[in-house]
Amino acid sequence: MRIVRKLAAVVAAVLALSLAACTTNTARPTGVVTGVAYACEAYSPRPPVRIPHMKVSLYSGSKLVASETVRSGSTYRFLVAPGTYQVKAAGPYRPQDVVVRAGRRVTATFMTYC
Repeated sequence: MRIVRKLAAVVAAVLALSLAACTTNTARPTGVVTGVAYACEAYSPRPPVRIPHMKVSLYSGSKLVASETVRSGSTYRFLVAPGTYQVKAAGPYRPQDVVVRAGRRVTATFMTYC
């Protein structure tokens, strides 16, 4: 009877270890796109009106991946899979191309020159 119990305990332990080894990690590597977006107040209607927020969008090709609206002069942040992206900000700013690598941060800042 003792042998059967010991054998059952060994089989249970082996089964538990086998099941633990079968689990898969579905987490994908990610990188960060970040920067600061400043509103261009020269394009506001007269009398000057402060533009308190900026919309920043992240595209992969023509597909919108993420979008965030931040206060002018504040930091935006996107956590995305590695790849090539284009960051666009509302206003007269040119889009910026960025390459995201796993575990890395890339910065695209939109300064006001108007």
